[in-house]
Amino acid sequence: MNEERTKEIIELARSFGTRYLNEELIACTMRLCIALGQNRKVTITRGKKEIWAASIVYVIARANFLFDKKNENFLTADVICDFFGTNKTTTANKATVIEKTLNISVADKRFCTDEIIDSLSFVVTKGGYLLPKKRVEALVEDLVDEVIYEMVDEEESKEIERFMAEKKKQEEAAAQAKKERRAEINREIAEKKRKKKEEEQAKKNGRQLKLW
Repeated sequence: MNEERTKEIIELARSFGTRYLNEELIACTMRLCIALGQNRKVTITRGKKEIWAASIVYVIARANFLFDKKNENFLTADVICDFFGTNKTTTANKATVIEKTLNISVADKRFCTDEIIDSLSFVVTKGGYLLPKKRVEALVEDLVDEVIYEMVDEEESKEIERFMAEKKKQEEAAAQAKKERRAEINREIAEKKRKKKEEEQAKKNGRQLKLW
């Protein structure tokens, strides 16, 4: 029974991921669905599958800082709950239960992207300095690039430059795609707020007409 319900929850979570998440975040979500379905402390057959799916996505969003507006994959709790038709308080509470049950902590390697894990990982230098792992890797990469440029001939140097230019072009295209995706989400949020405001105004006008 758990296996069947897990599949249903996976499909719901995947449908959300296809619309709002990138491939890596979808993979994190799928791993959490499976881990939850296999955990004996939780009976996922109890309660609505939509609430379970929404709560799983909520956990992934919280673990990967997707509720931070500075995040390129920015989401809001409203987007998640509106998609699944769930209550925000219920979803958030269920998400907390999932986190406690599976001992999900900050930068949990099981359910976080490499970017989040790297950004919260640190390296201690021989001098005793604590540096972000990502910064250390960038320094090493720059050093390697300098050595390579010194060792290659002119033709190879041009080939490297072409490769670096193409890499930069791809990174800019990816950044633009993420920017457009975020703009689309913002438009959806704004549209939902507009409709909600119109509905509230319509109800208010209806009450006024009754009073007259």
